[in-house]
Amino acid sequence: MNTHIVKAILAAGLIGAAGGCSTMVQGQSPVAASPAPVAPVDPYAAVRPATSSVGVVMPALSDFPHPWDITTYVLRVTQFGVMPPLNGGVAFVGDSLTDSMRWNEMFPNIRSRNFGISGDTTVGLKARINQVVIAKPAKVILLIGTNDVEFSRYSVTEIVANIDDCIATLQKGVPGVKIVVEGLLPRQPQYDEKVRTVNTLIKAAAEKRGLPYVDLYSHFVVNGRLDPSLTPDDIHISGQGYLIWRDLIRPYIENN
Repeated sequence: MNTHIVKAILAAGLIGAAGGCSTMVQGQSPVAASPAPVAPVDPYAAVRPATSSVGVVMPALSDFPHPWDITTYVLRVTQFGVMPPLNGGVAFVGDSLTDSMRWNEMFPNIRSRNFGISGDTTVGLKARINQVVIAKPAKVILLIGTNDVEFSRYSVTEIVANIDDCIATLQKGVPGVKIVVEGLLPRQPQYDEKVRTVNTLIKAAAEKRGLPYVDLYSHFVVNGRLDPSLTPDDIHISGQGYLIWRDLIRPYIENN
């Protein structure tokens, strides 16, 4: 798998277009284009870190939004795999929106662990959800799916089915765990309809299981997009945005 990861990264970001063509300069003979560079072989591919070393089956490379997300996933999953159990506390689970905040400092009196991975999708989380089970948290704050909205090859129903599968795994693996399901934040206007559709389905899935659903969307949306005053890139949120998010989930974290 490591060899495939290296090749995927090289192919996506470092290798020029395959094949060749001829260029014609007036009055001159055709000049053959330079051949595409050959991807170097990593002599250490066989010993590079792999998710399999901590019991996680690597998702298909096509399920990662960007080549660099592959490396991030391997790094974070192998790190989670060597951490001791929480045996209580709060697990924050999700993608870069979760990963980017120091939740232990937002809630300094609560023992917690950040299981966010930048670039993760519902497929990636489903592959690694047992790492959260092994940690045995008392509570899980779950937000996942925004990368699926933009990059995933799966339908909205499949996206939410992945989320529901993760919830089912948590409930089975950690009896009595309290799970808080969060709806997606708004994004750029072209994704607004899909975000709202996914949120409707996430809410229905949470209510079917008797779980609290936290509506983040309505607190961050302006004219069908993520409030520009709270985001530098129309996806991620500023410190002020995290303060809003913190206050929305505080009751579920600080109360039994």
